[in-house]
Amino acid sequence: MRNAFRPSDLAAVRIVSKFAMRELLTHLMRIRPLLRRVFASQLGQNILTNYLTVVWMGGLSFVLIPLYLKRLGPNQWGVVAICMAIQGFLGLLDAGLGQIMPRDIARVAGDRIAEARVFRVFSRAYVSLGLIGLVLGQASVPWLIEHWFNQGQGVGDGADLALRLVLVQFLFQFANNAHMGYWNGLQAQKLANLRQCVFGTAKHTGALALVYMWRADAIAYLLPFALISALEWWTNRHTVCGRLGNLADGKTSVADFKVLARETGVLALGVLIGMLVSQIDRIVLSRSVDSASFGRYVIVANLGLAFMQLQYPLMRAFFPRIVRVDASGSHVFQWQQWLGVLALCVLPCGLVALLAPWLLQVWIGSPQMVAEGSAPLRLILGAVAINAVYHLIYQRILARGQGRLVVLINLVALVFVTPLAMLAAWEYGIIAGGLAWLLGAVIQLGFGAVWLLKNGTPRRQQSLGNG
Repeated sequence: MRNAFRPSDLAAVRIVSKFAMRELLTHLMRIRPLLRRVFASQLGQNILTNYLTVVWMGGLSFVLIPLYLKRLGPNQWGVVAICMAIQGFLGLLDAGLGQIMPRDIARVAGDRIAEARVFRVFSRAYVSLGLIGLVLGQASVPWLIEHWFNQGQGVGDGADLALRLVLVQFLFQFANNAHMGYWNGLQAQKLANLRQCVFGTAKHTGALALVYMWRADAIAYLLPFALISALEWWTNRHTVCGRLGNLADGKTSVADFKVLARETGVLALGVLIGMLVSQIDRIVLSRSVDSASFGRYVIVANLGLAFMQLQYPLMRAFFPRIVRVDASGSHVFQWQQWLGVLALCVLPCGLVALLAPWLLQVWIGSPQMVAEGSAPLRLILGAVAINAVYHLIYQRILARGQGRLVVLINLVALVFVTPLAMLAAWEYGIIAGGLAWLLGAVIQLGFGAVWLLKNGTPRRQQSLGNG
């Protein structure tokens, strides 16, 4: 046979394989000192702990969601999914504070009085907005159940109490963002990540215990999350106050809040619209589909969000430096960040999208989940990969303080995504959510690419050129 495999060919393959392995080992030995230096630095340690946190928290959800779904059943899991949607919608109240606070803390890092003043302003803003969300949410619960969810046709038993309970959880979880923003601004992300893992594990441990040992409904799932969120807020506040000492030294006034509103108003509007774009799929689908289908959608959407988390450790670790580096006219960290996002977010999204039906079958083990969830999961993962590239540009836009552009980008995305989600939901069900994700990401990246082509030069180089 002309194409038969000869012994000499096998020998050649062995020689090439040995050579390739030797070269690989040689290169690995060369980069060991570099890796050691990277992970000995604060930046390297922050990136490492950020990713360990993403893996741990994502792994908990990946392992426990099938157990929750098996015990609660589609209807009660649907109630949990609706509660998650309520939390996500109320997260709009953040309006960019979570992105602005680390920047402001980074600018005054080392000055304890200034740190205390910035922390008090943002902490009070978070608590005030959280209370507004709690009060308005509690007042809206009857209307939501009777007229909105599942087109007013009713949801699972205990939905009223479950929604009221998740609103309490929201208050403490939302207020806790001030502590996370403070630590991220100081690049003390190891501490923030440790707290997040400890309390996140405690919440899931309590939920799993109550669901299996007390009662199989949404209330048993949500109760530990609410209680432990309150404990988390109190503990983290005690730790931050211990570092800052007497918060009274950082006195605040109404003028400080006016300055915050004036400096961040335009950017906050842009971020608020962007967050609304990210929630429009759940807002529309919570009304358009039954609770069981909505529960399935939340599973695939949360899996997509878990992959989106892969970009944020790099973003959080690099952003305080990007603010300084961009002003100095240097591109020192840009190539590292771009390669990191490509390897740790874009490529994994592509791989999982290809294996979506197999993954859902192995993970959830439900033929209906595979049939209904594969298409939206693939669309969502594609959107996440595009979003990761856009966020590399978005950080530069944020560092330049160009909030008006953020408003424009997100407003255009909202205008196009909303009608698409509403029209597609009636025809294609939960696939509409994936389509909304993908269209929004494409619009944002398109605008970001145009901005980068026109404004990619660091500010210092621009000023030198103009001079």
